[in-house]
Amino acid sequence: MFVGLDVRPFEEARREDVRNTVVTSGVLLILGFGGFLSLFWASNYRATRRQLQDTSAFANEVVSSLPVGLIATDSGGRITFLNEAAEKITGLSLDAARGKNPEEVMPSPWCEIKDLLDRSGTVLEKEMECSFEGARTVPVSVSASRIVNEEGGFVGTILILRDLGEVRTLQEEIRRKERLAALGNLAAGVAHEIRNPLSSIKAFAAYFGGKFPQGSEDRESAGIMIREVDRLNRVISELLEFARPTDLRLRPTEMNELIGHSLRLVQQDAKTRNIEIRFSPAEGLPEVVVDHDRFTQALLNLYLNAIQAMDQGGVLSVSSSAGRDGEIRVHIVDTGEGIQVEDLGKIFDPYFTTKPRGTGLGLPIVHKIVEAHGGEIRVKSAVGKGTAFTILVPTPSRDQDRRGRHDS
Repeated sequence: MFVGLDVRPFEEARREDVRNTVVTSGVLLILGFGGFLSLFWASNYRATRRQLQDTSAFANEVVSSLPVGLIATDSGGRITFLNEAAEKITGLSLDAARGKNPEEVMPSPWCEIKDLLDRSGTVLEKEMECSFEGARTVPVSVSASRIVNEEGGFVGTILILRDLGEVRTLQEEIRRKERLAALGNLAAGVAHEIRNPLSSIKAFAAYFGGKFPQGSEDRESAGIMIREVDRLNRVISELLEFARPTDLRLRPTEMNELIGHSLRLVQQDAKTRNIEIRFSPAEGLPEVVVDHDRFTQALLNLYLNAIQAMDQGGVLSVSSSAGRDGEIRVHIVDTGEGIQVEDLGKIFDPYFTTKPRGTGLGLPIVHKIVEAHGGEIRVKSAVGKGTAFTILVPTPSRDQDRRGRHDS
């Protein structure tokens, strides 16, 4: 029955089906593998992108929160970034500085930094005085570096600014305390050696003065000697007051009451000199823990300085307020002759005075009393306009907050 049947077409059709099946399977396999690779790459891309975003956000937060100023420029030398600390130091904003060359917005010393950077590629901790916007002169430490990529191509420049104002203040405070400690030890010994003979001199001057007739030149000379001995004894008393340790008798005190009491003590003196006293107490102030007598002494010294600075009359303004950090602030402002700029940094130094008959110990004693209370005293002055002193006194609540933060 099968004689003469040709099966070649059937075999060819079967082989064609096998080839089609293999090709289809290969295509499907390749498509599946490609799809798998695509999913893997997409997943990896999303993870990498998310990681890059997290890293970028973390880096931005770190850079923005740095306690030092950071300024970055691009390869063309134009500013691209300022962090918050840099804005505070320079007085510039990122919007105002972005896209500008540093020479346009930075002070003149930047040119010196740029020259050093071009020569060496790095500048480390170079100290300089920079005058930024508003004629503010700020002592800063500058570090700078050129940024290059892996291929050695120049990407930009990074500039780091560190404000040295607080460091300089602390350094000066340490030096001042060292000078005061040495001077105090010397003064205490000398004052005791001088004070004993003064009593004898005064006694002999009074004795010999009584030997001469009333109104005679000799009796007047003896009186002058007695007055000069009293003046010298007063200077020595102030010297001993400054040299001895400040022993405080602390007790809770209402600051407005203390200020009012101290102003009554100088009211007559101010009236005699045609000086108006204005007191503006803030309401609701917490109590402070101070030595009533010693703090009154500090206020009186400031009042008397203000009164003596207003020979032609004027206004003595005293006010109290609550500070932002929980402290109490006492402001004492006069309309006197003011203090020269070059003298402002010396007024708390012992024996520095611009008064013909001043001892130069009043303000140092004020500073010592305020410091002993854990406070701070600040001064601003303009020649011909007056002087303003601000005393900052910590409150018990602020001290507790400090101790709590320290313990934690």
